[in-house]
Amino acid sequence: MSGKEKLQNASWIHQQKLEDPFQKHLNSTEEYLAFLCGPRRSHFFLPVSVVYVPIFVVGVIGNVLVCLVILQHQAMKTPTNYYLFSLAVSDLLVLLLGMPLEVYEMWRNYPFLLGPVGCYFKTALFEIVCFASILSVTTVSVERYMAVLHPFRAKLESTRSRALRILGVVWGFSVLSSLPNTSIHGIKFHYFPNGSLIPGSATCTVIKPMWIYNFIIQVTSFLFYVLPMTVISVLYYLMGLRLKKDKSLEADEGTINIQRPCRKPVTKMLFVLVLVFAICWAPFHIDRLFFSFVEEWTESLAAVFNLIHVVSGSIPECDLFFPQTLAPPA
Repeated sequence: MSGKEKLQNASWIHQQKLEDPFQKHLNSTEEYLAFLCGPRRSHFFLPVSVVYVPIFVVGVIGNVLVCLVILQHQAMKTPTNYYLFSLAVSDLLVLLLGMPLEVYEMWRNYPFLLGPVGCYFKTALFEIVCFASILSVTTVSVERYMAVLHPFRAKLESTRSRALRILGVVWGFSVLSSLPNTSIHGIKFHYFPNGSLIPGSATCTVIKPMWIYNFIIQVTSFLFYVLPMTVISVLYYLMGLRLKKDKSLEADEGTINIQRPCRKPVTKMLFVLVLVFAICWAPFHIDRLFFSFVEEWTESLAAVFNLIHVVSGSIPECDLFFPQTLAPPA
């Protein structure tokens, strides 16, 4: 609606003196702002804070310990552990920077005080670290697959320098992939029906047409959930087939290969990884897809969305399971 249309509508309301619920919101700036943007403090602030506190404490302690162990022990500086270090760093970024900002926004939904740069940073942060985590998990799954099915080749190719190069590509691709969604976010201001700016109405939100946002979310959900989930699942299936084949050979030959017993726990590990990956990251992508597809919001839909949003915030703690599932077999 243009400023002229807003002014005409306001004049029409005034002239007709209708008993419209909209009219009473013109009497107070705060009431009108609440009418447009909802309550200044989210009703979910207290329950979300209660949920996030243990996630924050456990997540920070767990991920810091992972980083310290890898950094302080030379024997722990393996290619696989470099990927675990990358996961821990991405989780710490969310916990230390993203989570406090999200809780603050629930405590004070508006105005957004950090300006356009802060809005871009907030959006990019969540995009980058989530994408980097997903790609790190997928990459180390491929590494473990190679180690089991092609152990000699993996031993020659799986080096620390190679792992660092791969992680550089992972984080670089994550940064590039975050740009589309970041670029369509910005500061949105709200206006009175007469076209004048409402003080304190700045919010960090999508400012481009929603079809662009919907397209970006659908593409990134495919690239960073459906595709990685498919890759990890296929790896598990192929490893299962190989293990079954090895068992048949052992039974036929009546021999025991000293390298093969360790493959069974590796296969179980990858199966657990598939489940953990699916459970951990499903809420994050459902949250985004839910927001992109709903056009007419109701109280019940908003309640469901907020519940999913809270659950998706548990990803940093959920990632603490990956060190156990990604660790190479003994």
